[in-house]
Amino acid sequence: MSERGTGSDRPTVRRREWRTLSPADLRQIEAIWEESFPAAERGEHDSVSRRDSTWLWTADSPDGRLTGFATALALTGSGAAYLEYLAVLPSERGSGTGAALLAAIVDDLRAESPVRGIVLEVEDPIRTPGCDPMPARRVAFYERWGARRVASLPEYSMPDLANPGGLVPMVVLWRGLRDNPVLDRDGVVRVLIDLYHGYYAHAASEGHLQEVLDRMKLVVP
Repeated sequence: MSERGTGSDRPTVRRREWRTLSPADLRQIEAIWEESFPAAERGEHDSVSRRDSTWLWTADSPDGRLTGFATALALTGSGAAYLEYLAVLPSERGSGTGAALLAAIVDDLRAESPVRGIVLEVEDPIRTPGCDPMPARRVAFYERWGARRVASLPEYSMPDLANPGGLVPMVVLWRGLRDNPVLDRDGVVRVLIDLYHGYYAHAASEGHLQEVLDRMKLVVP
């Protein structure tokens, strides 16, 4: 377990193992997760429900409260890490907790040479129903971290995890960890195949992956 945090007023970020978490920490992670993500982005097959992500990080406030967490999954075919969830207690947003989690994620994944970069999905600010300003803020937050939109995936939607067959409009972002700030088209295909043949296999409608690839004028090999 690695630990980071300097200064009495800064959060401490630790890389953790699910099996070592206390019942109180598990309950807090689940509470933050449920508050931060709509049902369409949660489900019984994700790593918080199953407690089986490849990587898990938690952030603690100076007084020892768990105030945020992040999970990521190894995508072995593409050599990427999928940043599945990153969430912070509403009362701690703006405290630097999210940025501290992202810094720890980069440090840890850079140390694992097979990981080429980090891919993530964020609600599309333009196509998300309503006037919620949060999607645009989330995209800007990750872009400040160094993530870039995957331009070859216009009009992308992830499968609705609560209602199989449904779709949730998303923006896909990539944060390279080596000399690869942009995810090339071959890398996009490999990431999508990893996600849709693994993580989303239970929720994606038949043909959804091929529809996404067709927009790129590519075909699953």
